[in-house]
Amino acid sequence: MASQDIVQQLVNSVVSNPDLMNNLVEHPYSTVREATGQQEVSREEVSQALAGFSALANGQQIDFGNLANIAAGLLSQNGGSAHAMAESLFGAQVAESNSASAANPVADMIAMLSKVDFMKGMAGVNLKDGLGLDDVIGFAGAILGKK
Repeated sequence: MASQDIVQQLVNSVVSNPDLMNNLVEHPYSTVREATGQQEVSREEVSQALAGFSALANGQQIDFGNLANIAAGLLSQNGGSAHAMAESLFGAQVAESNSASAANPVADMIAMLSKVDFMKGMAGVNLKDGLGLDDVIGFAGAILGKK
């Protein structure tokens, strides 16, 4: 299955069921399998899904032709473990959203993901509804390197 299809299916699954964010951190393989309907997924497919999902959740655009290289780099930074990569990318946001604090970074990520527009080998934020404050905050966070 192509990486764009996997990322798109994962995004659609999490947007329709935000509780999957907890599963994505704890069980990335089974969450990607569930989202895609595949019986088996490779470490490379899971790492690409995680990398693409993370970029989109942070308001960044993805070049799917380069996603494998980006995912391989992130996987390498996390000891070759997709589980460690998922924890590194989303663990803090999920923990903060599950705490008693007023902040809910997962809700912010879901809001950003709901605006994703997949087309022509690239994916990014859909601005057809206009440029809102949430879009500006997402772009600022991406530029400043905030996750």
